[in-house]
Amino acid sequence: MTAAAAASFALSVLGVYWLVWDVPNPLDRPDRKISSALSAYPDGWTNGIFAGCAVIALAGALWLLASRRATTAVAWVAGASIVALLMLMDGSGLILAGYLPAIVIGSVLGADQVNLSALLSPGLALQVTLLLTVAAFGTVVAGRVRLGLGDTGPAPTPADRAQRLARAKARTRFWTKIAIEAPALYALTRVLMFFCVPGFDMFGFGEPILWAGLGLAVSAAAGAWLTSGLIRPWGEIFPRWIPLLRGRRVPIRLAVVPGLVVAVMVATTAKDLLLTFATGDSGLAAVTDWPLVALPMLLWPLWAFALAMAAAGYGIRRRLSEAEPASVSHSTGPEPLT
Repeated sequence: MTAAAAASFALSVLGVYWLVWDVPNPLDRPDRKISSALSAYPDGWTNGIFAGCAVIALAGALWLLASRRATTAVAWVAGASIVALLMLMDGSGLILAGYLPAIVIGSVLGADQVNLSALLSPGLALQVTLLLTVAAFGTVVAGRVRLGLGDTGPAPTPADRAQRLARAKARTRFWTKIAIEAPALYALTRVLMFFCVPGFDMFGFGEPILWAGLGLAVSAAAGAWLTSGLIRPWGEIFPRWIPLLRGRRVPIRLAVVPGLVVAVMVATTAKDLLLTFATGDSGLAAVTDWPLVALPMLLWPLWAFALAMAAAGYGIRRRLSEAEPASVSHSTGPEPLT
């Protein structure tokens, strides 16, 4: 929580400084970063919105530091702080993660189309700071609120615990499958676009766009495969092909925290897409001209929500399963949920 408070304080000071001195906000400078977070808001409001959201996050962080109890109010305050910071975030993080394979490979091959200067922009650095701050608040929610595991009140009976575990398994399986299918469908469309399959052939775009799309397909497919670990045995026990860690149990946070971070990245990118569709004609034109290429991106809000639910469900299922008395659990290893 201290990290979230320190980051929120720094963001607040920066926002107030920009507001008072009318300094151009790097989150509203499309020429200096990958994406734009505040360009959809009215002119002149950028620094005010930034300062206001940062102050809200700081107030939430201070309240959480003062609170010593894991209550429902803690979740609401942390949630409000996260929502405030999400207002300042855009799709830069997901775009960077998606294009990273193409950037690395293109740099090795000396491709002229790779623009490494975008990785050094102040706006992108600020987006990474916002993402880490949101992750710090999310850790508070995961660590201090028990997510309905029944820690208060009478101890659950073995039958009650078995019912809770069964429900947690079913919910995790349901949301994980959606969180796998959405990026897998997106990856498939980019592969078909690369091979210029009819209906996916984006006429007028050069070869760099096709290779970038293929890089995005690789990243999306890798994300879908990693998400499947939430319902597979290797998501609980490190497999044999991982040296030094093979056979050990996967820490719960090692799966939950990255899942929630990626869910935030997808959600902010989805917000960008929805704002594009709502405020401009370019998004609607893309859907009209290349519907099979553009429509899968409309699944990203669902993808973000499903991934967050799947990661949270994984954490709940693991805690319930590992809290079972030894006499109740007779299995020698985790069972696949598929």
